[in-house]
Amino acid sequence: MYSSLPTYPEARELLPAPEIDRMRVWQVDLDALVGFIHHLEAILSADERRRAYAFATPQLQQRFIGGRGVLRLVLSACCGKSPESLEFVYGPYGKPYLTGADATWKFNLAHSKHIALIAVSRYVEIGVDVEIDRPLTDLAALINLSFSEQERNACLAMSEQEQQIEFYRTWTCKEALLKASGQGLQVDLRELEIARDGTVLRWPTQLQAYSTYRVYPLSTNTPAALALGPELTHWQYEELPVQTLENFFTHNVNQGRRHV
Repeated sequence: MYSSLPTYPEARELLPAPEIDRMRVWQVDLDALVGFIHHLEAILSADERRRAYAFATPQLQQRFIGGRGVLRLVLSACCGKSPESLEFVYGPYGKPYLTGADATWKFNLAHSKHIALIAVSRYVEIGVDVEIDRPLTDLAALINLSFSEQERNACLAMSEQEQQIEFYRTWTCKEALLKASGQGLQVDLRELEIARDGTVLRWPTQLQAYSTYRVYPLSTNTPAALALGPELTHWQYEELPVQTLENFFTHNVNQGRRHV
């Protein structure tokens, strides 16, 4: 493990933390991290490494390591401490949270194949989802299981191609809200309805506290969405360049050499 990572001000320059009323979302290409995946693995906890190597293939293992490693780097910039020192606890359905004084930072991680989204805010729970779209042979069954009656009728009136686009848009929006709540897929998605302007129109009892949230599709090449509370007035989305991550480790290795 390296002797130190960038100090708080330096880390903030590389990965600026969001202001109190804002949410930041970064997109990461997990397959582009392979050149320094061992650096990212070094900052994971023993439990995270165990979970990574439970995946069946090296590619899946590296994607898990990359996602959790970059998440730790982003949160280290927010919290002002080394990424390996961050501690997580998990909710009843698996959502991770920071502990102690760091718990004021809220975050969410989503990934689909090689694409990951990392979202961070202060004090307010948030959610993101991303799904790399692929042809769905069981589209009608999926719509029946996850759409409200009104959503289903509107979707089935569309062309087959439009139905698939609409399914991914609706699915990622619902998933983003569920991830903000920490409920996961423990609720009946047919009872949740989200308008195109981001308003939550109908919700199951478990999501009552999140009925004032707004949910928006992200303008990316891949279906994705974010959910944010009314306290957050702005959000910012950007791709996270691999060079930015390399700068963390370049600085870190140089720091380590100066300590030898």
